[in-house]
Amino acid sequence: MDQDLQLSLANNAKAWLALSLSISSAEKLSFDKIHDGFLSTYGADFMSHVYRVTIEKVLQNMPDTERSKLLAAFQQAMDRAIDDHYAATVLEG
Repeated sequence: MDQDLQLSLANNAKAWLALSLSISSAEKLSFDKIHDGFLSTYGADFMSHVYRVTIEKVLQNMPDTERSKLLAAFQQAMDRAIDDHYAATVLEG
């Protein structure tokens, strides 16, 4: 493959990456707006239910290794949230 073709392919890859990142940013902004609207309208209990249903559906469609990684990350996040909550309420109170 000559250098001009390699450079052209590299530039195309960069353009596609930039496009995918901009779409991701736009999708993130859209998600944030929808999420915050539901949270303020329906409250934390409603959103907890949405999160749980979403995680359950994702887990059903994941390979075992990825499912284990997600559950481990969830456990770590829960442990940290519990520790942070304890520190904020018990140690400061």
